[in-house]
Amino acid sequence: MTSKKGMIKKILSIFESGLFIKILSVFESSLWIAGLILGNIYIIMLAIVILIAIIIVLYVHKENLKEIFQDSNVIVEDERTQLINEKAATMTLGILIAATLYAGIIIIALRNSYPQFSEIGYTLLLLALFCFILYYASRIYYSRKY
Repeated sequence: MTSKKGMIKKILSIFESGLFIKILSVFESSLWIAGLILGNIYIIMLAIVILIAIIIVLYVHKENLKEIFQDSNVIVEDERTQLINEKAATMTLGILIAATLYAGIIIIALRNSYPQFSEIGYTLLLLALFCFILYYASRIYYSRKY
């Protein structure tokens, strides 16, 4: 009975390894692409099931994510690199929200000439508003957390 439990633990440790999760993520991404290209809902559903399994495994081991995905001998980034990435991400988000907002406004302004695009304009406006709200909600959350 103990050898059976040992075998199960070995199998589970393979599923929890970083390399397996990376390979499974690549496979899952290729399923998304194949499902979209082929227009097959079953491939998309398989990709969703695999994504949920990956999320569950990562959530269970959320304390060990650094050990799973990072080699302890290699320094990947320092504080300067993190600061540069944060500033670049913030600027990218701001430019993306502004471009989406302006594109939506322009398309809505042209609704008399091109009425078939008015839904796209409203969708872009709502998307920009959602991103803006999400950005500020996360800023409030992290300002209270840290």
